[in-house]
Amino acid sequence: MKGKAVILVAIICFVLTLGTIPVAKADTVLFPVIAVNYPYVTTIVSVTNQGPTSGYLKYTYFYKPAFVGGLPNYSGECSIYSRVRPTWSPDVVSFDASGSFNGGWALFNDADNYGGPFDLPVSGAYRGYLLVTNSDAAGNRVNVGSIASLRGEAIVMDIFAGAAWGYRAVNNESREDYDFWGMAGAIPSGSTFRFSFFPLNEWTTRFFVTPVDWGMNLLPTWTSTIKLYQASPVVGGIYGRAWDTYAFNVTQVVRCTAGVNLVDLLDATAYSNLWSTGGWGRIGISSGHSAYIYKLEYVVNNPTYGGTNNNAYQLNPAD
Repeated sequence: MKGKAVILVAIICFVLTLGTIPVAKADTVLFPVIAVNYPYVTTIVSVTNQGPTSGYLKYTYFYKPAFVGGLPNYSGECSIYSRVRPTWSPDVVSFDASGSFNGGWALFNDADNYGGPFDLPVSGAYRGYLLVTNSDAAGNRVNVGSIASLRGEAIVMDIFAGAAWGYRAVNNESREDYDFWGMAGAIPSGSTFRFSFFPLNEWTTRFFVTPVDWGMNLLPTWTSTIKLYQASPVVGGIYGRAWDTYAFNVTQVVRCTAGVNLVDLLDATAYSNLWSTGGWGRIGISSGHSAYIYKLEYVVNNPTYGGTNNNAYQLNPAD
């Protein structure tokens, strides 16, 4: 018994010792929507660093083609591309993720020398998300001892059509690493959010969906299966504008990230009957991971609505 007691004490001492070792952390922000299509569509990213700082920031894009074989790429996997750039406190850097403006280098007459561009070097229409974290020169995360050193904003711009919308980056202040599971603002599996939509023959409605989980810095395999529901979050379908109800069960699997068109969540009957009226219902995640979802609606060169207009906002699980 005495020998076992000695071993138990040794184990406890070892565990306590490990508890005193600082865990490597870094303040990290997530930009859930990055859309680029040089030179027509870009995302202007701004990152502020109020310090403390590690001296470098690592910018990691997770991206994939918006289309494959002419069809929307909802369930395809992402690739990874990273850049490491110096940073200071206090500092703000803005750049064009497509490289259309200033070749992807810092914008707006920024006098700081970042040593290179920040853009995602791709050609064609791509969708993705971006992680920005404190790091060393080699890109390894560095603990700066702060849960709020970094903040971010983004503007998605359709340069060709002349329209834009924006959002704030997400900062996981409960875990300063690459984990974004259970974050406030992300819609959990089994939840739905009420929305309305305009006539399908005039307006395009799209949902930008980015599943989130642990280890967002790894090659993501997270998926979220989304579908439309009636007022009851149990029955699949949608409502029109004249008490008309449509029941169906159309799903789309989103892997990594995607921009899902509303019409790809409707069945043929609802699509035909709501073509010139629009309607309302709920969108939710029927299975898989929690996700950040942004609803975008726009018209292009439509004289009724003043030419080209768009609007977007983040869906919140509170409704």
